[in-house]
This record gives sequence, structure tokens and C-alpha cells, in this order.
Amino acid sequence: MNRFARLQSSVNTRNQFSNIRKSDIGIVQDVVLDENHPKIKDEEILDLDGNPINDVETLSTNYIGCAYIKPMSDKTAFPQNSVRYRPIDITNQDVPLKGETVRIIDIAGVAYYERITSHEINIGNASADKDIALNPNTGKLSGDKTKDYKEVSETQIVKTSSNDVSREVPIGDYFKPTQVNRLKLYEGDKLIQSRFGQSIRFSGYNNSDAELSPTILIRNRQSDDSLNKLKQGSISEEDVNRDGSTILLSSNKYKLDFQPGIVDDGGTSDFKTDIIKAKLPKEYVGFDQMLLNSERIILSAKSQEMLFFSKGNYGFISDGKFTIDNGVGGADLDFGGHVNITTDRENKNFTVLTGTGNIFLNTTQKNERIVRGDTLVDLLSELIDAIVNQVYNTPAGPSAVGPNNRSTFNDIKSKLTDALSTLNYTE
Repeated sequence: MNRFARLQSSVNTRNQFSNIRKSDIGIVQDVVLDENHPKIKDEEILDLDGNPINDVETLSTNYIGCAYIKPMSDKTAFPQNSVRYRPIDITNQDVPLKGETVRIIDIAGVAYYERITSHEINIGNASADKDIALNPNTGKLSGDKTKDYKEVSETQIVKTSSNDVSREVPIGDYFKPTQVNRLKLYEGDKLIQSRFGQSIRFSGYNNSDAELSPTILIRNRQSDDSLNKLKQGSISEEDVNRDGSTILLSSNKYKLDFQPGIVDDGGTSDFKTDIIKAKLPKEYVGFDQMLLNSERIILSAKSQEMLFFSKGNYGFISDGKFTIDNGVGGADLDFGGHVNITTDRENKNFTVLTGTGNIFLNTTQKNERIVRGDTLVDLLSELIDAIVNQVYNTPAGPSAVGPNNRSTFNDIKSKLTDALSTLNYTE
């Protein structure tokens, strides 16, 4: 028998001991969250051959997620003597807090635990020192009762009768209770909501017309605005503008009340850019549509292409700066229509830098060069000066300096700079 089979068989054998005290309700005393939990390190677990299993990774694989629970029927045992139970579904686990009351379920002779949810979304039914509150007179063991406590195969912990053992069990080592409000329901909804404000809603009728419009809404955090306005226990509803990161997949009559930017309590956004070129819908309704809304979004293709397809228009609208750093791959821009580049909102510059590379305008060949304006003006000025300063040799001697219409040449020279652009420059 291989190690895994022996371990699994050993686990099944040990689990049977968890039914020594059968109960359908228990109080969580501790939860194994990682492989560093002391109860994993301290226990000596044996395989079927009686050999200790010291492989921490193997132990953690089996015990992470387990809870040490004191059954409500046990009126005498100290919390330190609680029995370890596995979650009923390790693939869909709802981790309890210390001090939470959970349901203990017996399946084919093996006991598992299942969390009991509460209208208090965040803290559930947990409370510090719950065992003391429910059994205030329990804690002292006397006489022959101490002889009944022995080492149990399920926990590998020696049960103690010491009156000095503390029965105080806090809710958590670092968990802090916070307000989380339950979400409003619509007919037929399937709703998953965590104690931290995350939620997934599968809905069909959450629209004003109560018309079938399948929608999935995932959010990571309840908005500060609703937490400030609502009391603990009040019902809330998702807000795609103010909640934490949100993913929405909607259809048909679901109306998406989306606003860009940070939306304040009064419904005003801090988004400043005026939308001039982009054509936005009057309202986001009537189609299958998807929204990804967060304060920061990162998209990454680690080894292959990132492709964007749009049957209609697409636009990039930002209060910030648009930057493309494209490495060594270069860029190909192929437009089937007019291309307009506008920077006239605040008289900003448009710069094209190629280092020592070439710029080609309406050609791919080095057939015709672009003239440098200032250099051309200087050369033409020198040419006009040479013309107006001409002297010809004649039989009667040198002629007068310059032609008779030298003033005309000087007028032309004074206008040469008019050919220079006042806005556009080249190297």
C-alpha cells in the first residue's frame, strides 16, 4: 500500500473517533489555516503500519481547513480538548471564525462541519468566549471524571483536567469585525456574499421593467458611501460606480448607470475631459454588455498576442496622458479613412522624433527631400545680395554697382521669411 493510500485509510480511521460525542451543533475553538499551525506540528500522526508521518506538506494538505470544535453536548471538556473536523466541502469552503457555532454533519459514520450563516454578514454568529457564555459553570473537573480523559486518536492531544487551563477563545488572531450589509434580492436570484463585502449575483429580473435580462454582477467591496449611510443590518444594493472593483455582464433591459471617474456621494464624477470625438450611447441598455470598473486595471499577455476587436467605434478617453512604449517591435497603423490629429484645445505641441531615422511623407523612397526653410531663406538672401551687388566690366570701365531695379530685389528679400511656417519645424 502506497503512502497516500495508507494516509487516507488512516484518516478515515481517525475520523471515526470524531463521533465519540455525537452532536449536530458545535463551537469552533480553532481553525487550521496553514502548515505552520501548532496543532499540525505538535501531533504525531501514524500510518497503518504504526510509523509516524512527519511530512509537513502531507499533513498540511490533509489538515488545512479543518476546525477544532467543541460539541454543544459536551458540558465538561475544555476547549483545548476539542475534536478536529473536516469541512463538508473542501472545494467550496466557508472558513469559520473562532467562537462561531457550526453544524456537525454525520455522513456514513464520518463527521464534518458546515458553517451556519447569519444575518450578520461579517461576523456571523461568532462571539468571543462563547463557550463560557453558554456554559458559565463548566470548567472544573473532579473525582473519577478526570480518569475518563485520555489520548484520542483523532486529535493526538492528551486531554487535561487542569483547572488552570483558560477557556477564553477570541474571535480571531487578526480578524476585526466590520460592517457589511446584506444585498437586496430579486425573484429567482442566486446570491453569494462573503463576510468582507465581496459578492456574486446571478440575476434575471433586476431591472425596472421586471423583464428577463440575465445578469451577473461581481464586486470586491461594498462602497464607503453605503457603509456611511446605512446602519448595520440594513439592506443594500450594488453600485457599479462607488463599490470596489466590479465586473458586470448584463443583457436586455438591465440599465447600466455607469459614470467614469470617482463618483461622490452626490453623484458627481471627478472626470474632467470633455468628450468631443467619441460617440457614447445615450444610455447603457438594450444589449449584451460587459463592464470592468476599478481604480486601477492591469491587462497582461505574458507570451502571446493581445487582440482587440470592435465591430463599432472604439475610443480611448482619459484625464491623463496616453503613452505607448512599444519596445523594438515598431508599429503599423493602417487606417481606411481620414486621420485627424488635434492638439488645439490648449495649443499643445505635436512632435515626431526619429533620431537619425527618416521621415517619409506620402512615399517610401528617398526620391525627393524636404527643404529646410531657414536655410533656404539664408541662401536666397545671399543670392539677392549678390545680384544687387553685381558689377560688369565694360569698354569704358567697370559698371555701376547693381542693376537699375535693385530696389525690387531688396523688396523680394524682405519677404523671404513669409515663406517660413510659424508653427511647423524640421531638423
